[in-house]
Amino acid sequence: MNREKILLDPVFPKEEETAVIKLLDRVLEKEIENGDSEALKVQLVEVGGKAIALPESLYQLLRQAANLMAAGRAVSLVPIEQDMTVEEAAILLNVSQLFMFKLLSEGAIKYVMVGSERRICLADLMAYKKQRTVKRREILRELAQFSQEEELNENRVHS
Repeated sequence: MNREKILLDPVFPKEEETAVIKLLDRVLEKEIENGDSEALKVQLVEVGGKAIALPESLYQLLRQAANLMAAGRAVSLVPIEQDMTVEEAAILLNVSQLFMFKLLSEGAIKYVMVGSERRICLADLMAYKKQRTVKRREILRELAQFSQEEELNENRVHS
């Protein structure tokens, strides 16, 4: 399989499309906020009227694209291989290759050796990324709670 990256041409939102894209972004965002699994069953309707349910993975991609384009940003799709090099994984996590090697050597992310190169499974990388996000949110929540408690204590002292 060819490991060369295929970068598709970016799509820029046209000025006359902006209002519709913003509306679509709001509608798709409401679907998520409601958390109703039935609401997430977005459908495309063919010219003949036949409805096709949009799979969850495509729904997520459409939601992200609509959100970026509603903000006036161009969007491009970049196909990602299931097994990634250390460099590709580092780019996806937005970390240096050195830090990526550290994560691998600590066992934070599983990998396999292919010849002399490490390969990281995309699913393992995404699981790590999700876990990291959960940890960060928990730390921020604790920090916010601590800050509120300190503010209350300070107000009591000065009262």
